[in-house]
Amino acid sequence: MLRKIILTITALLAIAAPIAVTASPASASPRSQAIGTAYDYLDYMAFSKAGLADQLVYEGFGRRVANYAVDHIRVSWRNQAVKSGKSYLRYMHFSCSGLINQLEYEQFTPRQARYGANHTRAC
Repeated sequence: MLRKIILTITALLAIAAPIAVTASPASASPRSQAIGTAYDYLDYMAFSKAGLADQLVYEGFGRRVANYAVDHIRVSWRNQAVKSGKSYLRYMHFSCSGLINQLEYEQFTPRQARYGANHTRAC
């Protein structure tokens, strides 16, 4: 639920403050399009690997293409967990264990969730 709210806010901000986007060639493969879209999403908010793949599927990419994309981008999922944890703490209060649970709910692995929470002011 919170992820949907954040995505809605992000979408509204994108409309309010449009950015210049470089056009991709029409002949670009679905895999390269998915990789580009994954990086675009990571520019605005933090995602777990599984959460980003789900978002790409939601955007219309097939599951295999979405999984390919998240497997072929350069990103630290642990740092994404830290960013996500800090983002939650900007708007809500969490205990350390509560934040870990929230990060796991967002599909970070237990290890990534602990790392993310431990690198915030909640722990």
